[in-house]
Amino acid sequence: MPGDMQTTIREIESAAEKLIEEARAKARTILEDARVKAKSILSSELPVDEVEGEKNKIISEAQEKARKVIEESQKKASKLKTSSSKIVDEIVKQISGNIKGEM
Repeated sequence: MPGDMQTTIREIESAAEKLIEEARAKARTILEDARVKAKSILSSELPVDEVEGEKNKIISEAQEKARKVIEESQKKASKLKTSSSKIVDEIVKQISGNIKGEM
């Protein structure tokens, strides 16, 4: 029973960590795509002010999108951790009841 509980907690924590890592990877990809687009715009023959404004806009949008992805993944991870806490509490109650002889 305690082994099952530890395994469950590890699985939930692992899933939460995986979600966060996936979000970070996605955010890195988004930011890299924005850098490529900005570089492409900078290398084009547009007026400098227009290029700089477009570059800043793309980077700002990419940063906001990446922030939202990370924030959402952190919320999901938090929910997983909360649900694991509830599972642990339930398991502890069951073990306690079994020790007391309650079924």
